[in-house]
Amino acid sequence: MMQDQSRKITYGAMMLALFTILLAGALYIPLLGSIILIFIPLPIILYRLRYDRSSTIFVALAGSILSLVVGGILLVPFAVVFGLLGFLIAESVLLGKSKLYTFMATGLFFILTGVLVYLIVALVFEINAIDSLMAMLKEMEMQFKASLANFGALPESYEKIVEEAFTMYRSAIPAIFILSVYMFAFIMVIPNFEVLRRLGHPVPKFSPFREMKLPVITIFIYGLIILLPYIMDLKPESSAFLLYVNATIILRVLLLLQGLALVQYFMYKMKLPTVATVFATIFALLFSPITTLLGILDIGVNIRAWIGKDNLK
Repeated sequence: MMQDQSRKITYGAMMLALFTILLAGALYIPLLGSIILIFIPLPIILYRLRYDRSSTIFVALAGSILSLVVGGILLVPFAVVFGLLGFLIAESVLLGKSKLYTFMATGLFFILTGVLVYLIVALVFEINAIDSLMAMLKEMEMQFKASLANFGALPESYEKIVEEAFTMYRSAIPAIFILSVYMFAFIMVIPNFEVLRRLGHPVPKFSPFREMKLPVITIFIYGLIILLPYIMDLKPESSAFLLYVNATIILRVLLLLQGLALVQYFMYKMKLPTVATVFATIFALLFSPITTLLGILDIGVNIRAWIGKDNLK
């Protein structure tokens, strides 16, 4: 019993040291720090997969305290967030959840964290991150406008175009934030699971991307969103306009992914080499409107059933 306790403490100290080193590396090492950032939760994940919850929470809290010494008060929130994230991922593995569940939970965790940070910054420091971003974009736009004026290439309708573009950008911030968060969550989950797998821990796997299939109701929701401008007056400052812009962006991305999955499914059924699949995927991205349409058709009329026929094999 004493020996097990000693191993537990020793392993905890090792993971605590690794957690602190990764935090420091992400903070102080240029370029490489962005890669190190992905693996910050790994020590907490490894410790939780081996020992109990209370000990893992203690290690995560100790790591947050050590981060104060390494990087000052500004590093502590990052240590807390990544410590909690490591605990969340480890719990999903221990509970036997799918890789998709872990991915979605990680993305939701980052969304809630982002909203909380936004509120704290707005209430405590009286800084509106969205207004600051739009002010920065406006400054860049003014410089671009001056360059066009110098070359005599400033269109007559420039002001109207810019105003509409900025209205769209501001309205689309929630969708861009959500998509960016889930992209980061994907980048976070995949490498950590690969490390866990190589270390001998049983981790779930994603189904092949080609098997992706959105529910049929997605088409009806997309159709309703498209018809929204014809059903009601969408004023730029209204909630309906905000819903329309963000829902359109997110649904188009999902339908594009569905189209890409169909392309890869077709290449798989044709038994073509991986190189051909890569080129087909790139080609499909270049012609994204057509690929999105294929995604819609794949959901609505089940194109895969035709691909699976003997005459196409």
